[in-house]
Amino acid sequence: TLIIILVLLAALPVGAQELPKPMQPARMVNDFAGFLDQSSASSLEGKLREFYNSSSTQIYVIIVDDLLGYDPSDYATRIGEKWEVGTKGKDNGIVILVKPKTASAQGEVFISVGYGLEGVVPDITAYRIVDADIIPAFKQGNFHGGLNQAIETLISLSEGEFTADQYMKNTESG
Repeated sequence: TLIIILVLLAALPVGAQELPKPMQPARMVNDFAGFLDQSSASSLEGKLREFYNSSSTQIYVIIVDDLLGYDPSDYATRIGEKWEVGTKGKDNGIVILVKPKTASAQGEVFISVGYGLEGVVPDITAYRIVDADIIPAFKQGNFHGGLNQAIETLISLSEGEFTADQYMKNTESG
């Protein structure tokens, strides 16, 4: 029994170490699953870098082929913390996590928002962005378009072009 407990305890830190490290050279679009073509990744990267340089807010797109047993929200939060997404002291980072659908597993998309941005992008709004901006485009095979629209919405919310309430009203169905 003692050996089993020691083996289980020894395995606990390994799970956290399995989270990927940022790609090198450093980038804001980290596609570990080969989900995006090079042109799409470069286009999104340029938009995210430009926004970061003008605002100090970081939005990372992280695409993985396995969530390592984590819930998508937990995975996105852990990787955001591990990678220190956002400006130090402002906690103004956003992680868009994508685990593409495969023949044997469903796809997962989650947006994790740092505490410093929760006032402009509340959790319910992040969920709606996934549901209204990303998923419909992904269902049509337009992966770049779904991510691009989500990024545009997040940037607009962060810059105050419209409020979360206005976005929610504009995307209500029925």
